[in-house]
Amino acid sequence: MYDTIIIGSRVWLNENLKVTHFNNGVPIPNITANTAWTGAVTAVRCYYNNDSAANDPVYGPLYNWYAVNDANNICPSGWHVPTNADWIETENVLGGASIAGGAMKEAGILHWLAPNSGATNSSGFTGLPGGMRDPDNNLLRTIGENGLWWTSTI
Repeated sequence: MYDTIIIGSRVWLNENLKVTHFNNGVPIPNITANTAWTGAVTAVRCYYNNDSAANDPVYGPLYNWYAVNDANNICPSGWHVPTNADWIETENVLGGASIAGGAMKEAGILHWLAPNSGATNSSGFTGLPGGMRDPDNNLLRTIGENGLWWTSTI
């Protein structure tokens, strides 16, 4: 079960998704090799530095687009991957693009690198810097610096 918060008219999880199976029980394969990730044309997940013990409890897995967009639904029952409209509405409720990020970001430097300027987490969203798997060079990077979230639409 996930903790939730309300921002405007939207209910959000206030922690990262940490699933290894789709909503219907189908497993999401864990990929550790760079070539396997790059060549994947189906849903996969990975952990930063292939270290699930260190990264799953805090950040959860990193998912590729196929996992996010899969008809089996990566989200818990009753939930969906946010649309771009969901993100924009939330951004607007929090005062616009120039300040919404800080309002959604975990304050302090427990997980974010210093100085973590502008982070207040006034929304309660508690965005964490889980990093990413760079699609251009397939490197895992920016843990502590970036938190990136999928949208189900453009």
